[in-house]
Amino acid sequence: MTTPKKNINNIPLDVTAFKEIEKSYRGLFNAVTEAIYIQDKDGKFLDVNDGAVKMYGYPREFFIGKTPEFLSAPGLNNLGLIFEYVQKAFSGKPQQFEFWGKRSNGEIFPKKVSISPGKYLDKDVVVAVASDISESKRAELLREALFEISEAAYTASDMYALYKKIHQAIATLMPVKNIYIALYDAKSDMISFPYFVDEFDPPEASKKPGRGLTEYVLRKGEAILVDLQKDTELRKAGEIELIGSQSPVWLGVPLKVGGKTIGVIVVQDYKNEKAYSEAEMQLLTFVSEQIAQVIERKRNADEIKKYSEELKQLNQTKDKFFSIIAHDLRNPFITILGFSDLLLSDYSDLQDEERLFYIQEMKKSAEISHHLLQNLLHWSRSQTGRIDFNPQKLELKKIVDENFSLLCKSAEKKQIQLLNKISYDTIVTADEDMLNTVIRNLLTNAIKFSYKGGLINVNAVQQGAMVQIVVQDSGVGMDQNIIDNLFSLDITRSKTGTENESGSGLGLILCKEFVERNNGKIWIESIPEKGSKFNFTLPS
Repeated sequence: MTTPKKNINNIPLDVTAFKEIEKSYRGLFNAVTEAIYIQDKDGKFLDVNDGAVKMYGYPREFFIGKTPEFLSAPGLNNLGLIFEYVQKAFSGKPQQFEFWGKRSNGEIFPKKVSISPGKYLDKDVVVAVASDISESKRAELLREALFEISEAAYTASDMYALYKKIHQAIATLMPVKNIYIALYDAKSDMISFPYFVDEFDPPEASKKPGRGLTEYVLRKGEAILVDLQKDTELRKAGEIELIGSQSPVWLGVPLKVGGKTIGVIVVQDYKNEKAYSEAEMQLLTFVSEQIAQVIERKRNADEIKKYSEELKQLNQTKDKFFSIIAHDLRNPFITILGFSDLLLSDYSDLQDEERLFYIQEMKKSAEISHHLLQNLLHWSRSQTGRIDFNPQKLELKKIVDENFSLLCKSAEKKQIQLLNKISYDTIVTADEDMLNTVIRNLLTNAIKFSYKGGLINVNAVQQGAMVQIVVQDSGVGMDQNIIDNLFSLDITRSKTGTENESGSGLGLILCKEFVERNNGKIWIESIPEKGSKFNFTLPS
């Protein structure tokens, strides 16, 4: 004989009545749209409603006897803290918290959980009610990402720092292990890749548009989500060609400013074909407008800064030019005019030695003026972009010998030996006029600061694709402070030579400009009272 079930007040219930009560309870339990979990004091699930089944995609039986750990997104929750919440609720203190869950299909989502004490089959339990807050959380993250991107336009130190901030902001919305930004320049018809992060492929070099997916987005001006099937379809249709490593999912979104496509932002995943969906495409499309505006704003700000620096340089050039005319170019003519007046007025009273001295001094001043005028002419033409640039193969030893011939008289006066150690087969690619100007100025400078009886030698060594030329003297040398400011237009101050030779300081600045114009670089090694080595490189 079956013993009738009893309710909590120990009143007998027949089986039919009990089933009706259980059916009613289950109906109410499942009628609630939120997920409901009944848990014991250890956090194990005793029962869940249909809302929990729908939320996670697991059957009801999967939950029973398990803890929240089995539903947790790896690395996103503090499970120890959640267990504390359960214990506090079990002791009569309701709790609220957020929890990152992982559905049966692998999707990560946020939910808001409220837990409070309750009864279940005459047992003390906690009842947890959870709501999926994906949409509100997504909206919150989107607002934060847009703010971060917008703020980066003002806080980023340079363009690369801006792109990195954009990467970090997008990473709060979706997985972005592989991302790149491609920008298109219509004037040069070139695509550059200023930001490129990829697990397999190296950074792309700037190039002409081809038939890749990036160019496809540039042509169409529309976002596209490409899986392997779509990729095959586009290639069969002749729309694209495979460039780089193929990924199972590729998402590209155009960057537009005023309806004009200025570039593309791309994310891709090499492992998870479901990493991106229409939802991610909509998100990236939404933030792309802000990204494009921020990039354009930052580029414009950098251009303004660049123009400001150029204007500053032009003003310094103008000031230096006037300074040279007012002082360095004026002084030699004062000497010439003064001695010529003396010769004209006192010629018959002067001794032959005196006349010869005045003539020599006038010639020296004329040579200084001529050299300075040559440098001024070259410099002014280089500053206005009017100087011709015709690189060609040149025999370096021959160039140095020709300049030795021009300056041998100046060297002989100070009993300075000029030595050309360059081998005959040393060939450089450079503009001949510019190279002559560089060699002549460096030799003039070396003679000027060498002591009587000194030695100046010129040598060259092959350094890969470049030739390193060295002009070395045994003169007065320089300390590091002078070296650091030697090529600075606004700081450079000319010093007199070992026999009071004057100069403008313009020659070395001209050397730097001409060397760099020929794709080389120039630097100095020097020790006070030990001499200096002026080094510069040119393509071989």
